[in-house]
Amino acid sequence: MADGDSEEEVTIRDYFNKGFTYDEILALLDKYHGVRMSIATLKRRLKEYGLKRRNMEYDVGSVRDKIRSLLDGPDCLGGYRHVWHTLKMQGVGVPLSTVEALLKELDLEGTEERRTHRLRRRAYRNNGPNDTWHCDGYDKLKPFGFPIHACIDGWSRKVLWLYVTRSNNWPHNIATYYLDAVEHQGGCPQKLITDLGTENGLMASIHSFSRDDLNSHRYVPSPRNQRSEAWWSYFRRSRTNWWINFFKDLEHQGTFNPASELESECLWFCFAELLQEDIEQLKDHWNTHYIRKSRYDTVSGRPDSLYYLPEIHGGATNLIAHVSNDELQYVRVHLVERADRNDYQEYFQYVPTTCDLQRPRRWREGLELYNTLLNCAVSGS
Repeated sequence: MADGDSEEEVTIRDYFNKGFTYDEILALLDKYHGVRMSIATLKRRLKEYGLKRRNMEYDVGSVRDKIRSLLDGPDCLGGYRHVWHTLKMQGVGVPLSTVEALLKELDLEGTEERRTHRLRRRAYRNNGPNDTWHCDGYDKLKPFGFPIHACIDGWSRKVLWLYVTRSNNWPHNIATYYLDAVEHQGGCPQKLITDLGTENGLMASIHSFSRDDLNSHRYVPSPRNQRSEAWWSYFRRSRTNWWINFFKDLEHQGTFNPASELESECLWFCFAELLQEDIEQLKDHWNTHYIRKSRYDTVSGRPDSLYYLPEIHGGATNLIAHVSNDELQYVRVHLVERADRNDYQEYFQYVPTTCDLQRPRRWREGLELYNTLLNCAVSGS
């Protein structure tokens, strides 16, 4: 985006590229930015900014190059709708059929592998956004030092947080994510559902304290934490399979030894931020993609729109429970601990600074930095 663009233009472009309808854009501008305009004005703005949904002008060669770039990384796990939405979020308008054809051309094997299989699921009932939050940890990347933790709103299916963490078994880490979300959203849900892990105990206590209701939190076995378990399946198909295979390749090649604390810490330093940025993009992608109506009686729409604008999706109500700033600060001061000092990470921070090494922006740069730092550590330079 050019430096001269106004804040209003940046916001409208962002909402448009994420696929929100005109009515949703107008409602979001009014509700969260204090900007009121008619639909005619919005259309005029979109025309001024060169944004349109039909008769899009695009260069097939340029689109092919962008898709090829997406396929050189974890986005290769996504289908043509995923790639189409990713391009749209980047401001690249192209027909869905064109993306489908190019993806078959560039990744025929992957296209065949993504044939879906329907699963029968039990019925799920929820009354509106912030009725229930589902929290869970993801351990498939944990053997490589990258456990992940997430929280999903049950009604809208919006992912409220998705973090790569040093440990998803530390209660204070999980409690911090919860407090940050409560502060950002302006309150807590009516109910909180987690599995039976001890890492959830502190978060459960904070939630029950905020709601002044011990029954507002419920432990369930992991397979019954329906919303989060269903989303992890999507998460693996769309993202983590690529990272799992990448780290396994490093291990099989002898580049990475998970038993070595030095190599594990170096891997964390080189890839934690990259992985966090990558899953943040996926979170944003999920929260703005369109969920179609299903036979399981779930609401249709984009998770962000469902969460922030429930009134235009069947008249649902935001059920957020207000939590005062005093309560939040009390909990932060008395219950949440900070991470201990890590000598390895301090060393890896020091070396790039003194050797003028840049932090990686892509996985190939991360791998190059990983090898460089290990060589420096072994040689003592």
